[in-house]
Amino acid sequence: MNIVIIPGFMGHPQEVTFQELGETLESKGHQVEKIAWPHFPDNPARYSFSETIAHTRTVIAGLGGNDLVLLGFSMGGIIATLLAAEFKPAKLGLAVAPYQAGSEDDLAGKYKEWQDTGYRDVTSSRFGKMTVPFSFIQDARQYNALDYIQKVRCPVLFVVGEADDKVPPAASRRLFDAANEPKAWRQIPGMQHKYQYQPEMLPVVNGIIAEFVDQ
Repeated sequence: MNIVIIPGFMGHPQEVTFQELGETLESKGHQVEKIAWPHFPDNPARYSFSETIAHTRTVIAGLGGNDLVLLGFSMGGIIATLLAAEFKPAKLGLAVAPYQAGSEDDLAGKYKEWQDTGYRDVTSSRFGKMTVPFSFIQDARQYNALDYIQKVRCPVLFVVGEADDKVPPAASRRLFDAANEPKAWRQIPGMQHKYQYQPEMLPVVNGIIAEFVDQ
């Protein structure tokens, strides 16, 4: 299988989340491509869903063949869903994924300060501090996975964290409920959104994903 891993906001291919998952999948004979969001961290003004979708499209087109699996994590799950509707992969896996970045609930709550100030100071585990303009969310709001999920006809796996306070299970559940069969819901007790900081969770999630890919 050609497996494309799409990290979420501030995510990068070198994260332990994707390094260990990539090694697990490669050990089973799969080819793994981990997407780096363009312009991160060098040019935050161009760091966006649109640029990343275009880049990932090019990567997928270059793989050829129909044995494609898309794996999207957090905001990367929105991108993976959109591209699954377009490229018709064999399987789609979504981990701690919302249906939209910048939903009305987000703008009224966790993104309100970002919207009010016009920017957000964030810290990357790899690249340190950077300032991301609110234009990131304005661009992201063009893409709602609920608009694409019913066009996805392959098996879909949802992995959610019971203790996720950034993308609560209820947000992922909206996407799950709208998805076609066959689909699977795996809710992991105690797992947070940034489960890369919970070493005991990594083998659990990686095992679930690897089993799904190999079924």
